[in-house]
Amino acid sequence: MNSKDGLIELIKQVNSIKKAFALLKQGQGVNLNGVSDAQKTSVLAALYEATTMTGPIVLLVADREAVRTYRRELNYYYQAISVQEFYPESRMQSSVYAKSQEVSAARVMALRTLYENKFGVVFVTAEAAMQKLPAPQELFQNNLTLNLGDNVTQDVIIRKLVQMGYERVEQVDTLGQFCLRGEILDVYPINENKPVRVEWFDDSIDALRNFDLISQRSIEVRESIEIVRLASVETAYDSSVFAYISQDAMLVLDEPVKFLANIQNVFSENINDVTNLLSADVVEKLCEKHACVTLSGLAHHHFGTNQNIVVPVRRMAPYNKNVEVLLNDLAMWLQEGLKPFIMMSSSDKAKNIVENLRQNGVEALYCESSLAIKAKTVGVFVGELTAGFRFWDEEWLLLTENDIWGVQKRKRLRHKQSGPQIQTFSEINEGDYVVHSVHGIGRYLGVETLQVGDGHRDYLLLKYAGDDKLYVPIEHVGLLHKYIGNEGQAPRLSKMGGNDWKRVTTKAKAAITELAAELLRLYAERKIVQGYAYAPDSNLQKEFEDGFPFEETVDQLRAIVEIKRDMEKPLPMDRLLCGDVGYGKTEVAVRAAFKAVTDGKQVAVLVPTTVLAQQHFMTFSQRMEPFGVTVAMVSRFKTAREQREIFNRLEQGKIDVLIGTHRILQSDVVFADLGLLVIDEEQRFGVAQKEKIKKWTIGVDILTLSATPIPRTLHLALVNGRDMSVIESPPEDRLPVETYVAEYNDSMIKEALEREIKRGGQVYYVYNRVQGLERIADKLRKLVAGIDVRIAHGQMGEELLEDTMISFYEGKFDVLLCTTIIENGLDVPLANTIIIDGAENFGLSQLYQMRGRVGRSSRLAYAYFVYKKDKVLTEIAEKRLQAIKDFTELGAGFRIAMRDLEIRGAGNLLGSQQHGHIAGIGFAAYCDLLEKTIKQMKDGINPAETMPEPVLELDVDAYIPDEYMDSPRYKMEFYRHFAEMAYKDKDDLLDELIDRFGTPPPEVITLWRVAVCRSLCRELKIAGLVVKNKEVRIIFAEQTLVDPEKILSVIKLHGNNAKFKNGKQAQLILKMRDISKNVLEDLEKLLLSLA
Repeated sequence: MNSKDGLIELIKQVNSIKKAFALLKQGQGVNLNGVSDAQKTSVLAALYEATTMTGPIVLLVADREAVRTYRRELNYYYQAISVQEFYPESRMQSSVYAKSQEVSAARVMALRTLYENKFGVVFVTAEAAMQKLPAPQELFQNNLTLNLGDNVTQDVIIRKLVQMGYERVEQVDTLGQFCLRGEILDVYPINENKPVRVEWFDDSIDALRNFDLISQRSIEVRESIEIVRLASVETAYDSSVFAYISQDAMLVLDEPVKFLANIQNVFSENINDVTNLLSADVVEKLCEKHACVTLSGLAHHHFGTNQNIVVPVRRMAPYNKNVEVLLNDLAMWLQEGLKPFIMMSSSDKAKNIVENLRQNGVEALYCESSLAIKAKTVGVFVGELTAGFRFWDEEWLLLTENDIWGVQKRKRLRHKQSGPQIQTFSEINEGDYVVHSVHGIGRYLGVETLQVGDGHRDYLLLKYAGDDKLYVPIEHVGLLHKYIGNEGQAPRLSKMGGNDWKRVTTKAKAAITELAAELLRLYAERKIVQGYAYAPDSNLQKEFEDGFPFEETVDQLRAIVEIKRDMEKPLPMDRLLCGDVGYGKTEVAVRAAFKAVTDGKQVAVLVPTTVLAQQHFMTFSQRMEPFGVTVAMVSRFKTAREQREIFNRLEQGKIDVLIGTHRILQSDVVFADLGLLVIDEEQRFGVAQKEKIKKWTIGVDILTLSATPIPRTLHLALVNGRDMSVIESPPEDRLPVETYVAEYNDSMIKEALEREIKRGGQVYYVYNRVQGLERIADKLRKLVAGIDVRIAHGQMGEELLEDTMISFYEGKFDVLLCTTIIENGLDVPLANTIIIDGAENFGLSQLYQMRGRVGRSSRLAYAYFVYKKDKVLTEIAEKRLQAIKDFTELGAGFRIAMRDLEIRGAGNLLGSQQHGHIAGIGFAAYCDLLEKTIKQMKDGINPAETMPEPVLELDVDAYIPDEYMDSPRYKMEFYRHFAEMAYKDKDDLLDELIDRFGTPPPEVITLWRVAVCRSLCRELKIAGLVVKNKEVRIIFAEQTLVDPEKILSVIKLHGNNAKFKNGKQAQLILKMRDISKNVLEDLEKLLLSLA
């Protein structure tokens, strides 16, 4: 028996719990009254164990706030079991173009746990409990099971998947999708943690395996797989969640009065359409049919025919770190013959408090496996309940770490991994503008197969100015980049043979070389300038970090370690912390600031707006002031006199942390001993302000926070001038935002506004044309009577704008009607609906950032991307809206940025002087060139002396037939893989082809072998390889790495058939009697003999 089981046994012996257990065993429901939040989960755990039930615990709760409260406690009693939520399905009546599937998938999986009577915990909110559902047999008896060796055709499976609500796509990115490539089917069942790959041989299933979303590679072999269908509320149903709950499940109704009142409210709000809703009376009767347990904080409460039992339990009063009172109480209780138990969150803390109690004359024992202790002894054990309690008819009581110290981390249940990242700019589609390194900006028209000599090869067809066309051999795909410039501005096509492109690239290369040199100079300077080396973490730092009320994500912990490592070096830190919206960057900064303060240094936090200054001031104060840290803020809300007072105290060293806008950069602001500068959203400061920061912070540690998603290629380029930490994993208790893409419809907007406002929330309504905002405000007021709408946009006066934003933050009005000014804004927990009007006109990164404004509390959030009614969307706009729907899961920001990068993010990061060059040659080409230039300069290579790609002239059939790979997107991806392949990766690339597309045909194997030879040529610095007229010609680059001794060995081996030509580009010529079918394998062996 462990301590947790020991606690359950103690509660099972409580008289009122024994009585409840006896009634439940007889099939009688019970009302447990007088049980507050602090004890509910403990009472339930004891009851469940006592009844020896094996089915799930079904918790009917009023709302998601109750779910959050329960989950904290459940993590202690049921760490290893499934905890699910049955979310309410959106009752959106308007037709939508697309809708996210994550919430629907979670609903079905919660129902499945109930239907299969598996042990677990399922939460059902009032709104979800009243919704009608398909009957269990209809939902679960038509699932699809695939076994290895099954004889079933692909057509049958595809039809079935469509009937089950799965969506056919080009590549599987998220739940509820499938795609078909030849003999291979990829599908992401909603009941699986990873997607599944099914491979056929004839009409038989030949292989089943899970694969990874990021790499698209197989990772685990399976014998069978079940695919569960997606449900919907588009049809009228007659069943409900209660039909899924077996008699062997424990049905628990939390706070019945509140639960039924919520149902009544929802029913009244939808009185005009209650087809798929159950009334409060019906739900109450369905609860009564099951022997349910009700829990109520009220001492006298009746529900149906349940027996009433008052549980004499009370929460322990908190000590708030008053150790003297705690010691007195413990001594008193021991004297009275009571057994006090103390629960701590770790074994170290438990052992420490035992030692401290003994030193203060209180006998204590660390209970590792049992709670059996002798008289007049305090039992201490490890656990994670948030509050202690005492049953007044028992001779024991429980205190928790929270009761004593007032802080304890809240464990968060794990979400699934975030989805795939788009690592490169290789997604070139037909019609896209592309940049050719030599010929400039053209338009990509597709892949064409041409006969060359005796063989066939694939070429990329590009269109240039004046209807000029260029056929680019697929091995030169590395010379192409997708053109990403200013959105909405089509670039001018280059003229082939002209000098314009040469002029543009020469200027860009010069600027890039200059920038690379500057980055490397800054990096070198940082290694010379003396900084301050902070001491390793103190006990106070550890205590401070334990005060964070959530469990840190892995990425947060990694970032914290990287920052502290920098701070403990005698060199000034310059680190960029990049993370998605709401991913915990501020907490990382708070810890760095506290470390600086505990070493006697001051901290400045520089933010772009007064609104953000106010938010950071509240966060830093709340975390730091209990530890005696003085936090101050300067903004326009402070009078001139108040500001002077703050600056005087700052200069005297009486203020530890100063938060403010660019005001703190002015000359009258003097720090006594500045150690750390935290800059939030650096890209929003002007060039002049950045120059001030540079001069102001020589030798000072700098930590910059950015929520702008930065592409991986740019990371590689910047990392040489600035260290970077990235937070990509979301906070564990955030829900995905339920996302809709639809035509504008008054009834949909009205419904969305009313639903959010009736649940006490607020709404963002985004429209990006200032002149139309008043008209829309009037329209919204007519749609929903009594609604309070206020407007915010960048052309308003700064004071009025900030007053409006702060009023919204304080919950003073319902709807903030605004432009994209909210893209990087306040964290408003009550704002959980966002409507973006004219979504087709926004960039994808913008849409994603704005959607990140909602879903930051325990409530399910909604995002509506609406476009003009009857408007024909451009292909780009449609893809953008489809992508935002696809990437509903948390942590998609980096993928979004790569999918539709906006020029302003890159231009601002690199400085305005680089902006024109980025627009001139395209962002992807710019990044590629910058990355290569920095690498070459670090290696001591002159960028002007780099070797071009090797040229291979081989008359062979080397291309990807449509029958093997029909998607232009996949073809382009693999042509790029072949072009960039390193020799060591050759087998891995072939394995990936086989895994994802099946056995390659001869043309693809030949293409792979050509890539193998090219990779060897590249690594040996061989400029060309020609096979013609029974002759092999190897052309060596001037800077070749081939050892002359090895060339001599080859000449000796071939005797009179070998000839060597010296010169600027030396050549080795081998005459062959006959060119064999295995010529490419022979060439590989020949090249290896030179390596």
